[in-house]
Amino acid sequence: MEEVAVVTLEPWHPWPLVFPAIVLATGAVMTFTGHLRERRWVRDIGMVLVVGGGLAGLALLGLLSGSWDQAQRAEALVGLGYEQPTFSGGDGIVGGAPGVIDFHAQRDGELVVGRLVPLGDAQWQVVEGFRDSQPKDSGT
Repeated sequence: MEEVAVVTLEPWHPWPLVFPAIVLATGAVMTFTGHLRERRWVRDIGMVLVVGGGLAGLALLGLLSGSWDQAQRAEALVGLGYEQPTFSGGDGIVGGAPGVIDFHAQRDGELVVGRLVPLGDAQWQVVEGFRDSQPKDSGT
């Protein structure tokens, strides 16, 4: 295994979650107001907004953070001279911190297999030459 470089991956900022939070808060106010003034249609719209805002927030949390992280990793590897990086199963989150992430890419026309190892504080070590722990299917 050969250490190639240490890269910095910017963490995801959850500012897009402000919009579903606004919808959720608006729905809560409408539900409360509709209940106080005995306006069923206002209360019902408020409940739809509360549920919709909560579900949208959860969906954005899962989808945006994952796609942001994937794009940051790919951009960092392309900046080091790798082409077409793809990422496979890593260790996930271990003890509240991200785990090791396996990658495949091409460099100088050759297939390279390696790992991104978290060092903390948004720093990741790029290590080449790591072989996958799972054997490839030979098709037989």
